[in-house]
Amino acid sequence: MDRSEPLLYDPLFASPPDTVIRDTPGRGFFGKAAVKKALFILVLLVFVGGAIAVSFSSLSQDRLEYAEAPGGAMLFAFRAGPDDAVLIVDTAGEDAGALAGQPVTTVRQFAVCGNEVTTFILIGKHTVELPNTAFYDCAALAAVLVDPENPALASVDGVLYRKENGRLTELVLYPRKNALYRAALSLGWPAPAEETAAAAFAARLAVWEKNTGVWETVRRGEDVAETDTLPAPEAAAVADALRYEIPEGVTRVGEMAFAECPGLYAVSFPASVTEIGQMAFFKCGSLREAPLTDTVAVLGPDAFSYCVKFTSVFIPAGVTEIGHHAFYGCKGVKSVYVAKSEAEAPLLGQDWVPKSRRLFEHNVPVVFGAERGNVS
Repeated sequence: MDRSEPLLYDPLFASPPDTVIRDTPGRGFFGKAAVKKALFILVLLVFVGGAIAVSFSSLSQDRLEYAEAPGGAMLFAFRAGPDDAVLIVDTAGEDAGALAGQPVTTVRQFAVCGNEVTTFILIGKHTVELPNTAFYDCAALAAVLVDPENPALASVDGVLYRKENGRLTELVLYPRKNALYRAALSLGWPAPAEETAAAAFAARLAVWEKNTGVWETVRRGEDVAETDTLPAPEAAAVADALRYEIPEGVTRVGEMAFAECPGLYAVSFPASVTEIGQMAFFKCGSLREAPLTDTVAVLGPDAFSYCVKFTSVFIPAGVTEIGHHAFYGCKGVKSVYVAKSEAEAPLLGQDWVPKSRRLFEHNVPVVFGAERGNVS
């Protein structure tokens, strides 16, 4: 075989393509080669200029943005840099223009969203208006700490709550890495009270996490006690912290309070809780246990959707309303047990049962008139 000849022949590539811009007859002025070249260069310059402008705009945006709010300023947006392990929400900074020095009374919805750097958020005494989604999807967040003089918000071991007359009423946010923070506290690490101490705590926590690989073990849903990278006391502390007990007196678990939290294996509700809000435990992929108390009346839409480690669900007699998709995607559940009879069933939203429509539709039977002790 003559190897000087090509193995395959394609007429399309028999000769090099013609890349020269030439006159196009019959097109008039715009058919001239010089005009076409000029238009091509103009479009290219506009495209490149726009890209540069967008890049410059993104680089020149303020790290913190504020807007006017009743009684002071609103934290409108926060863009974390690599050194922003701690965010202070207290007064507007010098770069806030006319709002500089004003107390931050309000935080905008999703103001701190998608943040992968910040470990601590410290809230001052003036911030009283804060939506549940203000700090959503902060992957590194371990604790939100609140000034004790704040009349509307409180922090218990880094978990954020609303309060009224000094009493906790609603769980607002369980930070994604709060288990590591509470484990560290149980091991004797001093709780930080101000920015410098919080930064030092964050740095120490990052080293501990990296050297032991503890968070990777948690994220994969594996048994922390069986890892060989943690000494027994530390493994026990982390394993215990992966179970969270909501304090007595709290009446509501708020919207998206635990959403997409990998570091939660079990949660306990006090008898005071009557409502679990929309998407409260959405995609808690490691959550295995969340037994509802007899006092819970309302389960919001998507309250436990995609909690894939659930194996059973029991709906107590006190539940009067179950929102749409409340247990949707809980593919490990074999049956749902409801204490009430079918005739007295709660108000049921669309697709509330654990089913999924990915490859095959997965439905589970609903057993009415069940007793908690007989559920397996």
